[in-house]
Amino acid sequence: MHCLSLSCSENTNQALTKPFGNPNPPDPYASMLQESVHRFIADYRNAVTDFSNFTSIFSRLLQSIPDPPLEIVWFYSAVTFHGAKFTAQPRVSAAKDLFQLLVSCSASCGKLKRIAVLAPVVYELCNLAKENPEERGEIQCLLEGIIGYFSICCVGAEQGQDGDLDLTSCFLDVIRVWVVDRCGVGDELEAFFPIITDEIRKGMKMVRSFGVGNLAGIVICEAFLLRLCLKFGLEKISRANLEKDVRNWAVQMISGFRCSSFFDTLLRMLLEPVLPVACLLSPKDECLLLEVLYDSVILADYSFLKPQVESSGERLKNLAITWLIVVDSAIRLVRKDDDQTKVISYISALSESCLASHLIKWVTNQIGMDGKIFRQNVSTPVALIKWMLLVEDQGIRVFDSESSQLRAREVISKSRVQYVIPVTKPDGKTLELDDGDLEMVDSEAANGMKNTQATDGVRKRKGTMNGLEIPVKFVKYHFDENSVKEKFHSLSNGDGLSSEGEVGNSISMETC
Repeated sequence: MHCLSLSCSENTNQALTKPFGNPNPPDPYASMLQESVHRFIADYRNAVTDFSNFTSIFSRLLQSIPDPPLEIVWFYSAVTFHGAKFTAQPRVSAAKDLFQLLVSCSASCGKLKRIAVLAPVVYELCNLAKENPEERGEIQCLLEGIIGYFSICCVGAEQGQDGDLDLTSCFLDVIRVWVVDRCGVGDELEAFFPIITDEIRKGMKMVRSFGVGNLAGIVICEAFLLRLCLKFGLEKISRANLEKDVRNWAVQMISGFRCSSFFDTLLRMLLEPVLPVACLLSPKDECLLLEVLYDSVILADYSFLKPQVESSGERLKNLAITWLIVVDSAIRLVRKDDDQTKVISYISALSESCLASHLIKWVTNQIGMDGKIFRQNVSTPVALIKWMLLVEDQGIRVFDSESSQLRAREVISKSRVQYVIPVTKPDGKTLELDDGDLEMVDSEAANGMKNTQATDGVRKRKGTMNGLEIPVKFVKYHFDENSVKEKFHSLSNGDGLSSEGEVGNSISMETC
């Protein structure tokens, strides 16, 4: 330990002579951290309980850096936290102290970094919720304070610069210190971020393309999901009231965060077959939470997205594509439950969404056309995705990655898989509709809902269908990909249009 003190002190002195122009200096902090991580883990596994040498060195370093790297804050707080575990302090109290320590250490940092720094306390609360269910009330109280802190930090954070800062090469190394007593080598991310999906963890391993803003979105998302899960265990109310309560909380939190990186993370989690909350909820509660989240991200109108729609380009376009695929997944889920009312609500929300409008505008700008022409014709997720894939096949890059394009093609593949759903006509006869028919039914029914929303001079809220009789037109149309490609090819070559109706007809084929 004495050698460590000398070595780290020398590196610290060298570090303090470096200019602070780069907010994440890779050296000599990286060498200090790598050596410290190695020595700490060795000491911990040898039953050492006194880590005062580590804390004194890194405390001095933190006091000397105006905007300390996240990894240094994490190492210092991890060593302090592990040392406190050998006292008789209750775990919830230790988590509160950790929260206060992390807030104090990051007080001079940018807003998104202050959120990202709190990953360790969210990690500890997830463990407490799993291992000490009798303390969920105290956990919930602390979590509400953390969520309130996130909301404060998120105000104006999207316009800040710290969200684009890169994490250093020691990011994964320092996580090993936090999970030293919980996992082996190679599964540190899974242990440290227990309620996010594997796909998101894969992205975290690409440190060079994974910044502080991405991490902040993940930390908020974990706290958000944990807070919703805790409501299932604490609320002794009816199922219907619980669903309503959880949905209201979800919408309030999303509105309060006003953070697109969090919203993007939540959407990407909803792309996966199941939510990673099996350790906290029963299968029945998992299903209810998924339905609530679908409603929250599709039906609610979040004002914080609208200014970004007007000012953002590529980044928001990618978020809108993810949202579109989530809408398709939600529609398929409620169809399986034979909930046509909810299907129509989702289709209606799609047609009114600023995200869908931005997506159409972005794509049509790339091909030099007026997005208004398409807005009324591309009215279902499958239709819009087919159109975007058609545009991409013509050489215009729409999807930001191969995985994004593959997901889009999976949507189209699923839409071509025929599964039978009985639909009763007004005359009492039953039709069996495949997925292609249902796209048309959804679109026609949603248009019918818009036309009948006014009742007794009062406009009904979007998605409220009680008492309304929806006129549904059943039309079967087989998509002719070649004919649409020919239409688009002529448009992309600047041949012009004979009329707006011609464009409408060509794109309306895609809606089937």
